[in-house]
Amino acid sequence: MDLIEILQYIFLGIIQGATEPLPVSSSGHLRIVSYFFGVDVPDLHFEVFLNGASLLAVFIVYKSDLILMVRDTLNHVRRPSEETKTSFKLSLLIIAATVPAVVVGGLFRGFIGGELTHITAVATALMITGAALWLIRNLRGHKTDEGITYTDAIIIGLAQTVALAPGISRSGATIVAALARKIEAETALKFSFFMSIPVSIGSLVLETPTIIRTVVDNDFLVLYIAAFITSLVVSVFAIKLLINVVTRGKLLYFAIYCFTVAALLFIF
Repeated sequence: MDLIEILQYIFLGIIQGATEPLPVSSSGHLRIVSYFFGVDVPDLHFEVFLNGASLLAVFIVYKSDLILMVRDTLNHVRRPSEETKTSFKLSLLIIAATVPAVVVGGLFRGFIGGELTHITAVATALMITGAALWLIRNLRGHKTDEGITYTDAIIIGLAQTVALAPGISRSGATIVAALARKIEAETALKFSFFMSIPVSIGSLVLETPTIIRTVVDNDFLVLYIAAFITSLVVSVFAIKLLINVVTRGKLLYFAIYCFTVAALLFIF
């Protein structure tokens, strides 16, 4: 391990931290970095590990909302009331939205981590992400937490399954689906990040043995910690940036970015 290697992992942390919350596909960008810059990106377990940093960033940014939802949900289970009903329903909606991604991810894990990582597939997926963001750029919803239905949750969950392909942004797909279902922008964003929590935790649990084995066998502890801390810090800023952009209705910028990157991939 030398300084160059540490800097490489910090760079990977920056890429993951910036592109995981933003609707531009973190997995797609990691493939691009590997393909064009010759950076040795570790296997899927490393991406899942860095997703843990983005998950922690969600906890930091949405701490108050998450505490309120968990507290009210537990209180509603013990003693149902009108005050806690909304949070309890939101928890059930998040679970419902998570199911499709868990099923599809489990069944097609090998395919997703194999054929779909080809750089041409990534470029095509980025074009799809950009087109989706372009189509909903002017949508303004009105539904808040109380107005989200189970149909909304399932549709958003199905959108998340599409985002398992590198180049299709998870946050982009779920935000697009939520806005298309007339959900208010800030609520759509919060729901998108909340529904990422179960999937991220589940992936971490599944990949933890591989992560530990890789760190121990290759003495990667310092490298992984450097990448994790970098990704965490960058993810916090990226989430706050996305909140600002989405609430101002400026998703057009991300659509243009996806089109530009995809075009460069096809050209070069």
